[in-house]
Amino acid sequence: MERLGRITTSLPDLPIDRRMTYGAMRRAIIGLPVTVSSAILPDGLWGCYDATTGVILIDRRLTYTAKRCTLVHELLHWKYGDDGCSNDRSRQERRTRTQTALLLIDPIELAALERMYDDDLWSIAEELNVTTQVLTDYRAMLNTSRIKERFFINA
Repeated sequence: MERLGRITTSLPDLPIDRRMTYGAMRRAIIGLPVTVSSAILPDGLWGCYDATTGVILIDRRLTYTAKRCTLVHELLHWKYGDDGCSNDRSRQERRTRTQTALLLIDPIELAALERMYDDDLWSIAEELNVTTQVLTDYRAMLNTSRIKERFFINA
């Protein structure tokens, strides 16, 4: 069994990292066997991955920060061979949201920003170039890890 608390922050088969802009990410994935396009998606849908066609669509009306986070999220669905859109509570959606947050947020930078902005989520997310949802997902993952560590250490 893998030790709790271990955080993986890189995906060797995805040529992207947290320092990259949306444009740099798009350029870095050109050689991958997945097509990324922009479109006007139905309200509330920021992006989607269709496994049957190998296409990721990202809503063109999003900010570059939202496009960046959505691209990473949909690339992770592609990487794991997820079969398409699923509800927010599915196991694959939780995994993808957690890994998106892990890939895009530097824990040391986050800690410094939390002290600087006194827990102002919007300002912290803006500095990290992530959406508040990605930041919230990261914090939820940390809280879950801490609860699990306490449970297993005290058991």
